[in-house]
Amino acid sequence: MDLTTDIVFGADYCGDEVNELAVASFNYVKQDIADVKKRYISLGFHLHEMELCGYHEELGYDNFYECIEKNFHMDKSAVSRVISVWNEFCSKDDADSRKMWIDDRYEKYSYSQLVEMLPLKEQERRRVTSDMTVSQIRNYKKSLKEQTSKKKKSVATSQPTPEKKVPPYERGCITGKNPNGTCACCGCNETVECCADCKEDCNGRCGWIEDKEPVITQPELPVMKNMTQREEFINSYKSWNIWCRNECTEETFYRYDLPDGYAIVVKNYPYYIEWTKEESETEEYYLLDSGYRHFADCKTNMTVLKEHLKNMNKK
Repeated sequence: MDLTTDIVFGADYCGDEVNELAVASFNYVKQDIADVKKRYISLGFHLHEMELCGYHEELGYDNFYECIEKNFHMDKSAVSRVISVWNEFCSKDDADSRKMWIDDRYEKYSYSQLVEMLPLKEQERRRVTSDMTVSQIRNYKKSLKEQTSKKKKSVATSQPTPEKKVPPYERGCITGKNPNGTCACCGCNETVECCADCKEDCNGRCGWIEDKEPVITQPELPVMKNMTQREEFINSYKSWNIWCRNECTEETFYRYDLPDGYAIVVKNYPYYIEWTKEESETEEYYLLDSGYRHFADCKTNMTVLKEHLKNMNKK
C-alpha cells in the first residue's frame, strides 16, 4: 500500500523513494488533524518532531511551515500555536522530557483556553479555572496588563526624564554646506554629529562633505567550479555590500554586482520561533537585471542563482 498518495510534495522533490520515517511522521500529523479537538497535544508533538527531524525536506520543502500549509492548510501562526500549547501544557517527566499527552492539571481545559493562557506566567495560570470562558480569560489578562502599566507609570514618574537626543536627519544640517538644509548623517552609533567628523566611509555619507567621496568596493568574485562553491559564495552574502536597510521591518539587503550586468540581492531578516523561544533569521533571494521594473518581480531561489553563476562562466 502506497502511503504517500495523499502527500503534496514540494518543488525540491525529485521523485525518489521517501524515507519511511518521514511518511510515518506525515501520517501521524494527518491522523491528529482528523481528530484535532481531542488530539491537539499529540498534534503539537508530531509537528515539533517533523520539524526537528527535517522530515519536510524529505517531502521536497525547504520550509517546514510551507509543507504544513500546502498539505493541511494550516498557516504558520496556527502551527506555532499548536506547538506552543503542546510545549507548555504537555506532561513532563522528572528530566523535563515532554510527552505527547496533556498534563493532568490542564486536562479539563479546552484548546482555546490554553491558547489564551500561553503568555501567562505559572502563578498567573493558577488563577484561571477550567470553567472560565475565553472572554473571561482575556479580561483577566487585560487586568494584569493594566496593573503592570500602572506600576511602570509609577516608577517613571519617580525618575527624571532623560533629555531626548534628536537624530541628525530630524535636526537638519549644522555645517551650512547642504543647500537643502537636510542632514544625511547616520550618527555612527551616536558617536558623531556630522559626517564631517566621522572617520568611517559609508554609502550614506553626506555628499556635501569635501574630499571624502565614498569608494564602494565589493569582494572579488571567486572562481567557482561546482554548485557547492557557488552556494558557498551566495551564503557568504554578509561579506557583500549592504545595499539598503528597512529599519521598520528589520530587513537588510546585501548586493553583489556580477560582471554580466546582473546583480544578486539577498534580503535577510529575523523572526521568532515561538515553541523554542529563540530568535532566528532567514533569507530571500533576488536576481536583478539591468532592465527590471519592480524589485519584487526579481525574486528567485538558490537553485536559479547557482545556475546563473554557472552559465555566466560559460560566456
